[in-house]
Amino acid sequence: MRRRTLLSALALAPAMPALAQAPWPSRPVRMISSAPPGGASDILTRTLAQALQEQTGQPFPVENRAGAGGVVASDHVAKSAPDGYTWMTTNVGPQAIFPSLRRDLPYDTRRDFRSITIIGTLPLVLIVGKDQPFADLAAYIAAAKARPGAMNFGSGGNGTLHHLTGELLKAAAGIDIAHVPYRGAQAATADVIGGRIEGMWDSLPSAAVHIRSGAVRPLALSTATRSAAFPDIPTLAEQGFPNVVTTNWFGLAGPAAVPDDVVQAFYAQLRRALASDAVRTRYASIGVDPGGSPPEETQRYVLAEMDRWAEVVRRTGVTLD
Repeated sequence: MRRRTLLSALALAPAMPALAQAPWPSRPVRMISSAPPGGASDILTRTLAQALQEQTGQPFPVENRAGAGGVVASDHVAKSAPDGYTWMTTNVGPQAIFPSLRRDLPYDTRRDFRSITIIGTLPLVLIVGKDQPFADLAAYIAAAKARPGAMNFGSGGNGTLHHLTGELLKAAAGIDIAHVPYRGAQAATADVIGGRIEGMWDSLPSAAVHIRSGAVRPLALSTATRSAAFPDIPTLAEQGFPNVVTTNWFGLAGPAAVPDDVVQAFYAQLRRALASDAVRTRYASIGVDPGGSPPEETQRYVLAEMDRWAEVVRRTGVTLD
């Protein structure tokens, strides 16, 4: 009797539905921003998270984990469970520049992350306080040459793209100005507006509100072409520095072991969100070009960026000291 019962159960087994994991996402998806509220990473992340929440019906809460130029957020995500429910908005600084500048990173940048897509690219902008006597880049450089070592420029942290762009301009223009790193761009911006430092390199989205209000004066963009959102701001190349061209990219990455099916499911949602009118309109208003590159292409691009910036670090001799 027991044998017949067992055989009957085995015969019925194929007709029984297989137990499967719930489709992704079946619960809230954490989005980690490496910048304080108001920074470019935060703006892009929150805009995208809102669109993703509307699409999927699941919350996409944004958590700000600023510090050490993105290392705090990166370390948290690298050590998170690879289940597809923890992602971070990263950028060229912590993902591509830091591996050549810092030997004490608590993770391996090449091995510990799975890049999924580039969500946007944008210029950096050199801004000065409205009361500074620099009408344009030429006046800024002339003042720096007249007072070697007396002027300062701020950034959101040591080793960031903002820092290296300032160092590249210093080398190209032959000026001596000191770099002042801050814990995020917002603190640096406050000191520019308050006149405590002469200027800073900032991401265009986080500087946009202050440019429009007149609190700061933009002198130059770092990209090869002007921004459609701010067409009156000239590039460095237009002002005599064609070899100082940098573009900040922002991507989404998670722990390296996130399953392929989750990566593809998330990428499909991201492509839809990045193509939505809400995201494209918001990004365009702050000078961001939406991304959407496939995961495999994005992973190759990020690794190539590491090689590119390793050469820049070697050539310029920039250190974190």
